[in-house]
This record gives sequence, structure tokens and C-alpha cells, in this order.
Amino acid sequence: MVMEDAATVVAVAVALGTDAFSVALGFGIARVVAGFRARFVGMVTLLHILMPLLGLEIGLTVGKVLGVWAGRLGALVLIYVSYDMIKKGMKGQKEYSWQEKALRGKETGATVVSLAATAVLGLSVSMDALTVGFGLGTAKVPIGVTVAVMGITAGLMTAAGFWGGRWLGKTVGKIAQTLGGCVLLLIALKMVL
Repeated sequence: MVMEDAATVVAVAVALGTDAFSVALGFGIARVVAGFRARFVGMVTLLHILMPLLGLEIGLTVGKVLGVWAGRLGALVLIYVSYDMIKKGMKGQKEYSWQEKALRGKETGATVVSLAATAVLGLSVSMDALTVGFGLGTAKVPIGVTVAVMGITAGLMTAAGFWGGRWLGKTVGKIAQTLGGCVLLLIALKMVL
């Protein structure tokens, strides 16, 4: 893998991990039980491997059919994802995601979250990985290395969110999401140029 490709994969992995980090940060502040933390980290890691893998496969197939236009389409997808992340991150502090709203009122004592809710939350923070996988598929990066880096990075960022949630302010999650969107936007612009 060329160093430029490696830097791109790592940058995308970090950008994708910001959603999971933000959610884990909120749960860390809410003091969820240890079993949920382990399940959620595992779920996010697995989904950040599987979702980009599916997206990469779709991207490679489209790349064979559409040629050079597939790369431009992938860049447009990344631009949309980055716009959405930046928009969500720039919302006022009184705006909360549905995950954060569910936590309000449960901030005293440990919060227990079911396995089904863990799966839904894992999917909600991994959907961007599907579209980013499509974009990277059009860029023809090594699939195995790419998804491994994305999964491991997302898992580590999720764990860091839980661990840091008790000490970090509530605005860090919004800032992280905004920064992640900016990174994706820069990568999309690089793909177009």
C-alpha cells in the first residue's frame, strides 16, 4: 500500500470512528454497565469491518462498470456524508441525538442497555462506514487492510469514548463529529482533484 493510500485509510477510519466515539462519550457520562460497554465496542468494531467491506464490494463493482465516473460518484457520496456530519456537529448544544435523548433522565446510577438496543446503536454509528466503503472501493485501496484499520480504529475510539466520557465535557462529542465531517470532506475533495 502506498503511503498516501495508507494515510487516506487512516484518516477515513478516524473520521468514521468519531460517531462511535461521540455516542460512547455520552454513554460514558451516563455510566452504563460494563457488559454493555464491552458489547458495544465489539459491535462497533465488527460493523466497522463488515459495513465498509460491503460498501467496498459495491464500489469495486460499480468501478468496473462506470470507470472514472465511479471515483467521482464516490467523492460525491463522501461530500454528502461529510456535510451531514458537519451539520449535525454544528447544531446548538440544546440539540441532542435520539441516543442522547434516551440517556437524559438516566444519568443517575448505571444504565442497562439490551442486546437489541446495542445492535441498533452499533448500526446507527456504522452506516457512514457503508457509504465510505463505497467511496474507497472506487479508489481501489486494499480491502483487507482497509476494513481491518477501520474496524480496529472504530473499536479503539469507542473504548476511548467510554473511558473518557466521565471526564470530558458534553461538547466534545459535537466537536469530534464536526472534525470527522471536515476530514471526510477533505478526502472527498482530494478524490475529485
